[in-house]
Amino acid sequence: MTPTSSGRMGGQKGTGGVAFLLRDAGMGGAERSSLRLAYGMARRGKRVSVFFLKAKGPLLPLDPSIEVVDLKGSFLRFLRELQDRRPLFLLPVYTAMRALMARFLLRRRFQVIVSQRNMFTLDRDPIQTRLRFIRCRLLYPLASACVSISRGVADEMRILGLLPPDRIRVIYNPVVTEELLQQAKEPVDHPWLAPGEPPVILGVGRLGTQKDFATLIKAFALLESDARLVILGEGKQRRMLETLVRELGLQDRVLLPGYVVNPYAWMSRSALFASTSLFEGFGNVVAEALACGCNVVATDCPSGPAEILEGGRWGHLASPGDPEDVARALDEALRAPMPPNLLRKRANYFSEDRAVSEWLALLDELAEMHKNTPGP
Repeated sequence: MTPTSSGRMGGQKGTGGVAFLLRDAGMGGAERSSLRLAYGMARRGKRVSVFFLKAKGPLLPLDPSIEVVDLKGSFLRFLRELQDRRPLFLLPVYTAMRALMARFLLRRRFQVIVSQRNMFTLDRDPIQTRLRFIRCRLLYPLASACVSISRGVADEMRILGLLPPDRIRVIYNPVVTEELLQQAKEPVDHPWLAPGEPPVILGVGRLGTQKDFATLIKAFALLESDARLVILGEGKQRRMLETLVRELGLQDRVLLPGYVVNPYAWMSRSALFASTSLFEGFGNVVAEALACGCNVVATDCPSGPAEILEGGRWGHLASPGDPEDVARALDEALRAPMPPNLLRKRANYFSEDRAVSEWLALLDELAEMHKNTPGP
């Protein structure tokens, strides 16, 4: 599927419906979740478009049921496409400022629903956060609603006061899909996952400060176990983590194979999944691991993993940045694992079907509220 000269890819243009605005089709959790939501809405009969600032990335091409618009980095093109298509709703993902500015400039009656996908005050440095707050203070009032992906994120947004409290909603990410469950059954050609081998503890995520895999490696070094540790992902901290592994003498028991297209097949064959994040918005990988029947240890960080695990009912919680406490939780989970069928049952709460239903209910509610409201 390739762009035409106008930047469009597939589909037929038309008025109405729902438009998403994404930076690109990268493999981040936000991109995957947003496209799952787009597919789910399309299957429910909604006309769905996805505007990409740049239509590139491994998640392309999209299903033909979704109209793809390549903006080629042009804000003017974005304005023209909005005028052409006249969506009823615009859902930006990490692009809220562009979406709200477009609504202001066009004076159109399409509604913008912004999404808060991480802790507002934690995912950037203090100066960036302050500048971002000022921008949001000016433009967020133009949003019809703000959907937060966890209760903790929503609570912080209410405290910040960027929107009236009644415009802030919580809808969990559409994590569990039929595709994920099928991918979990695919084979993995690695000797550590062969029957009879020592248990594997798995971590998945970007090798950066937020995920704090250094704490996981230090905790693993404290375990009195023959287990092995695998961390799937790539990022700026690779060299530091590899150095830490060597310093702790763990070269034969720790593996950092890089980015893997299908981590779910690893999850379904690992004894334990570990998330040692310093903060999260939701923590997709925690719910994904449960869906794969994998026991979970997660840090009780702000915000998301503790909600997914219901305070420790469905897994073990540990203190962020504390190798000793993480080691304690890893040991407990290895010694007394929960039945996979119970973990999968909990994961169903974060299904694509449930998320799509809640989003469509919100769209219907907003459409009814704004049906006779004058103004842009």
